[in-house]
Amino acid sequence: MAVICVYQLFSRASRQRAAGIPKTGGGPMKILVACSDFPYPADHGGRVDTWGRIQVLAELGYTIHLVVCGKQMPSETDMKVVKGYAEKVFLCGRKSKITDLLHADPMQVQSRTELRNVQVDKDYDYVLLEGDYVYPLLDNPNVGSATPILRVHNDEAVYFKSLAQSTRKAAHKLYYRMESRKFEQLSKKMLEKVDKYLFISSKEFEKFRREHPAATSQFLPPPVSKHFRKGSFTGKHVVFIGSLFMPNNREGIEWYLKYIHPLLLKEQDYKFIIAGNTRKMSLSWLEPYNLMNVVVHDTPQNLDDIYQSGYLFVNPMQHGAGVKLKTIEAIQNGLPVVSTSVGCEGTGLKDNEHIMVGDSPEEFYVRIRTLLDNPERAKSLLDASQQFIRKHYNHKDVLSSYIGSLQPTYPIKQVL
Repeated sequence: MAVICVYQLFSRASRQRAAGIPKTGGGPMKILVACSDFPYPADHGGRVDTWGRIQVLAELGYTIHLVVCGKQMPSETDMKVVKGYAEKVFLCGRKSKITDLLHADPMQVQSRTELRNVQVDKDYDYVLLEGDYVYPLLDNPNVGSATPILRVHNDEAVYFKSLAQSTRKAAHKLYYRMESRKFEQLSKKMLEKVDKYLFISSKEFEKFRREHPAATSQFLPPPVSKHFRKGSFTGKHVVFIGSLFMPNNREGIEWYLKYIHPLLLKEQDYKFIIAGNTRKMSLSWLEPYNLMNVVVHDTPQNLDDIYQSGYLFVNPMQHGAGVKLKTIEAIQNGLPVVSTSVGCEGTGLKDNEHIMVGDSPEEFYVRIRTLLDNPERAKSLLDASQQFIRKHYNHKDVLSSYIGSLQPTYPIKQVL
């Protein structure tokens, strides 16, 4: 039986309610945020997006409750940070069985069925589902009166299909293909219960809007920091930062090591810096390649020094879905980006204006050399991409406007 924990937290949201922030009928608007993973620390793309949104919702004055169905309990330190924003946190265990493979729902969803039983409150205005994985919460009787909103991190059917293309193991390919087909069916079921969608990818938003014009959908860019770093453009360090346990990231790194890295070894001061969380998985997949001038940081605690040591960032992904937040984060951290089309899709960034795009090894190599040989061009590209993100990635304004449009007479008072 899964362990269910409830944390009552005297947080920023509690103080806001005590301060009398208005709500029609009394009290501030109350939102339950449902996550498939504890959102803090924000050490990978999905967490960066979710954690930033929780902070924004709290800053806008809403009372936030958080329900998480994940594998691990958060540390006391991480919980302490979260309680600055969420009034209550509900935790339930994730349960996986081999027989889940036979279920009509994806295993990622079936393993989180305990969400149906969590004793959350009954008076939420909205339930914000952070991805398809937490779909079982909609069967929880306590949230029946709340309006559901789905944050679409990926088109999961496309995403799992891309994972099947990226992995080499036959068993993994079969699993990812099965999950892809199941997510196709789940998306149809989701439409029966949810008609409000927030897309992280502009590309996926446009496609959905054409296919489902009756739904209340919106492109909501990922939250970004107000602080942008300047590039140093010294040395010739090429950086990749991403989850090293993911097949599509591994595939991209291998493609780079096979086709691009050997051509750059003749460049003085060149190094390829790889950093990311391995989840304690082996890095033996790197061994077939020439690792001269390759530096690997396994699960680094802090990425600041890695970004600061870089000249440019590469995203050589061959398959994927949604927005690759690694590309956005690199730009924020002062690195111009050379990417494949997959690595920048859904961002709105344009080739040769904000980012350099190359899909063949020859194109990718030439793009890198162009920036390494011309620091002024690298700087102008970075400046243009940072300006684009500042202008178009205003998460707070878009989210506030979207929620306000759902209840146009609802009074909103920003507290921070």
